[in-house]
Amino acid sequence: KVNPYLFTLIIGYKHRNDRIHNLKRVLDWASGFGGIEIIIVEQDKSPKLHTFSFKGIKHIYTKSNLPFNKSHAFNVGLKHSTTQTIVFGDCDLIMDPQKMISGLKLLEQYECVSPYNRVIDLTPNEVNLSLEQMFQINRPGRGETDIQKICLSGGIIMYRKDAIVKIGGWCEEFIGWGGEDDFQSHKSKMFLNWHEQSGTCYHLWHDRSAPDPAPYQRNLQLLNKLLALTPQDMQKHINASIQKIGMKNKLEY
Repeated sequence: KVNPYLFTLIIGYKHRNDRIHNLKRVLDWASGFGGIEIIIVEQDKSPKLHTFSFKGIKHIYTKSNLPFNKSHAFNVGLKHSTTQTIVFGDCDLIMDPQKMISGLKLLEQYECVSPYNRVIDLTPNEVNLSLEQMFQINRPGRGETDIQKICLSGGIIMYRKDAIVKIGGWCEEFIGWGGEDDFQSHKSKMFLNWHEQSGTCYHLWHDRSAPDPAPYQRNLQLLNKLLALTPQDMQKHINASIQKIGMKNKLEY
């Protein structure tokens, strides 16, 4: 049987009322690509997304009493993907489809591609613009100064499936906000043939709640410890995690 999908988009999600509007917007945008397999991995104490109709989209629910673990959501999605081209996305990021497609094409040459190098944060008034109007917005964005450097694996990032598996998927030791994308970038640059193309990504506005300081501090300490590993020790860390990635019931108490 021939797989109708050319590439997979994986989005991790934890429900909030202001987030669902952005998620629907992102899914509208994503559904415009031909041959896309869309997987949403929802983490929560009980499923919330099953009350919404997302036709043609795979919805995977994992029960969790813990703060959101984006890495675990991504790894679960990876295990359920059916294509050899994996895009990890977010429920509030949209980019020009032509740039997305050129990024996917670059995966013929590279194992990992970041399809943009700057992010424009939209205002509340800009969130409901048409995509054509949104893509006309052109002002300095994150990534255009050293202070606002964008990490390679933050936001939308593309991998060949064999490459993301080779580096052990995403590190599930990061719980709550922060650190996991920095470590993923470090691992990707250490072991993979990677490329960052020029382009713009648009971040849909939403209320920003400050990260819980305790898990954030823990994540920073973990990040510093992992960044200090030699390539040999990093390989051992990856080998130890490969068997356990994306275990569906892992987050339950």
